[in-house]
Formats: sequence, C-alpha cells, structure tokens
Amino acid sequence: MMLFVWLKMAHVSSALLSISGFALRGYWMLTDNPLLQRRLTRVLPHIVDTLLLGSAIAMLFVWQADPLQLPWLIAKIVGLLLYIGLGMVALRFGKTQRQRATAFALALLTAAYILSVAYSKSPLGFLVS
Repeated sequence: MMLFVWLKMAHVSSALLSISGFALRGYWMLTDNPLLQRRLTRVLPHIVDTLLLGSAIAMLFVWQADPLQLPWLIAKIVGLLLYIGLGMVALRFGKTQRQRATAFALALLTAAYILSVAYSKSPLGFLVS
C-alpha cells in the first residue's frame, strides 16, 4: 500500500507541474515571449507528462483496476484527450491569436474539470453540488 501512496504523490505532483507548465507556456504564447522557443521549454513537458502517465498506469496496476469499469476514470481520460487537443491548438495549430487564446482558456478549464473529477471521484467533477 505504501507504493500506491508514493505513486499517487508522484502523479499529483506531476499533474500540478504539467498544468502549471502549460499555463506558463500559454502565457508566453500570448505575450510572444521568446522563452517559448527554448529547447528546455519544448522537452521538459514531455518528461513531466511521461512521469504523469507512468504513475497513472502504475497506480492502476497496483490497484488492479480496469479503467473502463470506473466512470470517473473514463471521464478523466476523455477530459485528458480534450485537454491535449485544446493544448495543441493553443500552442501550435491555432491560426490566430484569438483562436490560440480561446483554446488556451478552454484547456485550462478542462484541466480544472479533470482535477475536480480526480478529487470527487465523480464524472461530474465540479458540477456536483
């Protein structure tokens, strides 16, 4: 059980680092900051996200859980896919600053939803009263 606690701590920490890093890169995108083009800025998110995904898979393995049997986990996965898509539009594929800014804001809202689902263990997340 101690292994699960460490994995969860790694998962939560890397999730917060990932979202914080995305928020910073989004701010840099909105302000045309040249730091957005640095090699570390492009590589570090992949390292953090690999740790995030690895810890999630390891927790499922230790927990012996089938993610498709847990509605809240399905909601997190769907939210994650939406977050990734919006993040790609925000930081790469948005053609205008307005498209990028809108995708960035929606991605942050999606990240908040994912965190609320994780905390509440409900697919409704922060929509639960």
